Amino acid sequence: MVYTIIVFYRFKELSTSQEEKAREEWSELKSKLPEGVQIISNNRHAFGSNWNGFLVIEIDSFEKYVEFWKWFKDRIRWYVTETQTIIGIKGD
Repeated sequence: MVYTIIVFYRFKELSTSQEEKAREEWSELKSKLPEGVQIISNNRHAFGSNWNGFLVIEIDSFEKYVEFWKWFKDRIRWYVTETQTIIGIKGD
């Protein structure tokens, strides 16, 4: 079973140096994703909504999602003010 997760996000207001730090940390984070976790896309805009963008993630078990989410949230918490998550089960 594969879970598809859509995570809408909203950024904090950041200084130029904070934006650069966030970009660097994001690159590092993507290179250290746990096994079984794939970021399918990072969408910088969510037109028609109040969100700054959204991620589409695929994970091969719900238990991995729970572990991943804590790991992930702890790393982005300083520059992301809010998220909303939608979880689905990938069909054929």
